Amino acid sequence: MNKKRFTVMTAAITAACLGLGGLLFAENSDTKAQLTADFTKEKTEISENLFGIFYEDINYAADGGLYGELIQNRSFEFKKSHRGATESWKNANIKAKKQAKSKVKGKKDNPLNENNPTYAQIEVKRKWDGIENSGYNGIPLEAGKTYPLSLYLRSPDKKIKKAMIVIGSKEKKARLTKIKVKKITNEWQKFTFDVTPAESTENGFIGIYAGRWRGTLDIDFVSLFRADIYKNEENGLRQDLAQMLEDLHPAFVRFPGGCLVEGSRLSDRYQWKNTIGPVEERVEELNFWNYQQSMGIGFYEYFRLCEDIGAEPIPIINCGISFAGENNNEADVPMDQMDSYAQDALDLIEWATGPATSTWGKKRADQGHPQPFKLNYLGIGNENGREHYYERYKYIADKVREKYPDIKLIMSSGAFPSDDTFYNTWKQVRKWEADPSSETIVDLVDEHYYCPPAWFLSNTGRYDVSDFYPRGKGQPKVFVGEFASQVENKKGGTKKPSTLYAAVTAAAYMTSLERNGDIVEIASYAPLFARENNYQWSPDMIWFTNTQVYGTPDYYVQQLFMNNKADKTVAYQLTQPESDKEKAYIGGSIGLGSWSTTVEYKDITVTDKISGNITYNSKTSSDLSAFDSLSGAWDFKDGSIIGSSSSENCRLVMKGDGSQHYVLQLKAKKTGGNEGFLVMFGHKDGSFYWWNLGGWSNTKCCVEKGTAAARSVIGNTEAITIENGKWYDIKIEVNGESYKCYLDGNLIHDFTDVLNFSPIYAHVGESQNEIIVKLVNVSEEALDVDVNLKGCEGLAKDAKVIVISGNPDDENSYENPKLIAPVEEKLSEIGEKFTYRTKPTSVSVIKINKN
Repeated sequence: MNKKRFTVMTAAITAACLGLGGLLFAENSDTKAQLTADFTKEKTEISENLFGIFYEDINYAADGGLYGELIQNRSFEFKKSHRGATESWKNANIKAKKQAKSKVKGKKDNPLNENNPTYAQIEVKRKWDGIENSGYNGIPLEAGKTYPLSLYLRSPDKKIKKAMIVIGSKEKKARLTKIKVKKITNEWQKFTFDVTPAESTENGFIGIYAGRWRGTLDIDFVSLFRADIYKNEENGLRQDLAQMLEDLHPAFVRFPGGCLVEGSRLSDRYQWKNTIGPVEERVEELNFWNYQQSMGIGFYEYFRLCEDIGAEPIPIINCGISFAGENNNEADVPMDQMDSYAQDALDLIEWATGPATSTWGKKRADQGHPQPFKLNYLGIGNENGREHYYERYKYIADKVREKYPDIKLIMSSGAFPSDDTFYNTWKQVRKWEADPSSETIVDLVDEHYYCPPAWFLSNTGRYDVSDFYPRGKGQPKVFVGEFASQVENKKGGTKKPSTLYAAVTAAAYMTSLERNGDIVEIASYAPLFARENNYQWSPDMIWFTNTQVYGTPDYYVQQLFMNNKADKTVAYQLTQPESDKEKAYIGGSIGLGSWSTTVEYKDITVTDKISGNITYNSKTSSDLSAFDSLSGAWDFKDGSIIGSSSSENCRLVMKGDGSQHYVLQLKAKKTGGNEGFLVMFGHKDGSFYWWNLGGWSNTKCCVEKGTAAARSVIGNTEAITIENGKWYDIKIEVNGESYKCYLDGNLIHDFTDVLNFSPIYAHVGESQNEIIVKLVNVSEEALDVDVNLKGCEGLAKDAKVIVISGNPDDENSYENPKLIAPVEEKLSEIGEKFTYRTKPTSVSVIKINKN
């Protein structure tokens, strides 16, 4: 085993509910792991909707992605995202060698409709002048396939009677198709055509030219759809990307966000009513991720997709709080103006489930779906928390519960797995549960965690033994709405890799979700899609270009769990072999930092606890030669280290490796800015811990672990505000795997980090006619597991095994899209007891039929 990555855990971790499908971790003296399942004991039900997907329009997941439209800015509404109305369009002449003399501009006089107020107008000064659009970095076209084209045209001065449409290829400088448009009048008319290009290209364009006439030509809503549309549905989805979703067989789809629901400001929030009806009449908006949303994929398309792939729809609605409002600890909408938000929730449920004769049900029927959609869940808010959220959640939930008592309501617990927002939200839920007037307003609590692999491996017992998550009928369940194991990028750049190791550590954690399927009702990896070179977040499950797509190792791990979920958990015990444990230490060097804040640090000492030697003393220093300045502006003056930059993520790190047991003491003063102090320890190889005092707009105090690009909160979080101009005494004691943090003499954090992990993780489940054993090996060695299915009768002699394995840093790519993908094997001559050898860095699903 590669001990740089793993050593075997020797401390026993005992889980509760052994007789109710729980798990016991322990150690043994054998050389193999022992997995014993007891089929004579009571089994635990697993949620039928446990594993699903979360779709948000991030990374161009909709326009330029899943949505079948090939034209970018088809309706000339880009001003809503602070761009030019005619962006993505350029002036052109049908004869490539001629320069267009006519200019295109956005106009709003007598528009197509009030929701689509902007159109393009060309004052044609040279014959054959017009405009061209190359879609999303080129329009992909295949020879012989048919592409639906439509557009609206008029000539206000009645001078232009005809126009020419050309579908061409930039790379070949060729016209693949020409279409003549006749009988243009001074009123808006819709023209539709079927386009069949004679040649294929990945760099196509569409040109609309005024012909031989001079005059005024108005153009709006130019649409060219892909030839291959999922299920051939109107206003449909790109076939290959939608097929990737269908092949997952997700139990649910959470949509449309995410931060998208909140909006950067309330005016940018996602409003579902603007996304239904004819696409020409939908209201486009600025996307939270800073690009345009055409709303071509709206709530009708989301619900239709769920129906197509057999998934439960889980819509999330805004609760009167934007992203900016949440970060400023305030709501955007006063309570006396919350009626419209509650009504939006009620109208949504009627739109989805009401009869075609109801007000909103008729709107659904008019779109082509007279029968109601399925709807059992509704999320109120995204990553919200604190009192302003609780009040607004309850207001909407009470209204929904009164009219639709069977809808399961989902409450947010913030953006992190263990900060004060998280704990306070659960505290509020328990308070409501104790009050008969409010005990039923929360069915599920939405938890999010984007964390390093170590977090996932050290938190596999999160739901096993905890009074925090009581079992029993009527208890609110957990919705893990967003999670991803994020590894460090070793290749440079901003893109976080989607490696096998990240996927396998997530799989290890997912065995605990399935084991606790009576507490965790639904869970989804995030994000789902990312367009190459147009992404805002990584890692992601599925990457694509205009013509290619591949699933990451995370895709195939999620697929493996979705397609092989058991109905019940069997009581089982997993014991790991004893091993000489290589002691792990936090160690590392220390550092200082700031975030949008100017700071001063003085009286800085680092003391080795073993020798008692002071290894650094700012009072005896004269400069910053002992440090490396990684970011920000740092100076040394009169024994103080001064950070004068108001930028984010400013870091100054001490050179050298540090020691294994040390004490860092200093005084800190905030001199300006939005937050407080960042005091680093355990810094090595780009990874570190930092004590964040006054983070999150000067509201919180916690320790974060990770890298400069990605960190997660570990341990407790406390409320705190750092005052301007006040000196604070800070002390951090590092002892091996543990640390203690003191502020002004008060112990704030006392935490032991788990730096050694078990190599094997497991789940044993049962379905109607099948036993399903999942084994995850996070080490770099093949490891044997002795399996004992005690009391299980009628087992088949052979089993099917589905395996995902490879090197830890392996990634899929367009060139090798299935380097990491499931492989089926056969396990022969097995019985109640058998030994299975797990491959290095692998996930194995063993499926045994039973009579």
